[in-house]
Amino acid sequence: MKELLIPVAALLIIGCGLIRTQDKVKDFIPGTYIRFSIHEFGKEYDTLVISLQNASANEYKIVRRWKYERMIYGKVMEPEYKIKITTAIYDMEGKVLQEAVTGKIYSIDPGKNCLFNGPVKFQKL
Repeated sequence: MKELLIPVAALLIIGCGLIRTQDKVKDFIPGTYIRFSIHEFGKEYDTLVISLQNASANEYKIVRRWKYERMIYGKVMEPEYKIKITTAIYDMEGKVLQEAVTGKIYSIDPGKNCLFNGPVKFQKL
């Protein structure tokens, strides 16, 4: 009887959430991520600030600040600025963030200290 009691107790403890495994990706998400690119048409500066908005729903707030310095015929034009605020839900199975409105998927790599939106790489500060 004692042999059965220990496995059943362990299942109850894990099943009820009394012992939680740490999700390294989820813990890594909040922070500031930057990206810079330069090409023949200009320069782009991109910043994502991600913060936990609702822990029980795995919901995050994403503030994107973007600056673009367009270059036409070798002349730098007046910079363009954009700010976009959105929310994303963390998918614990896929270990990704998905924006609620656009459906964009952000994959996170804590080992490389970065976040990806498709091929676009953001470095965490």
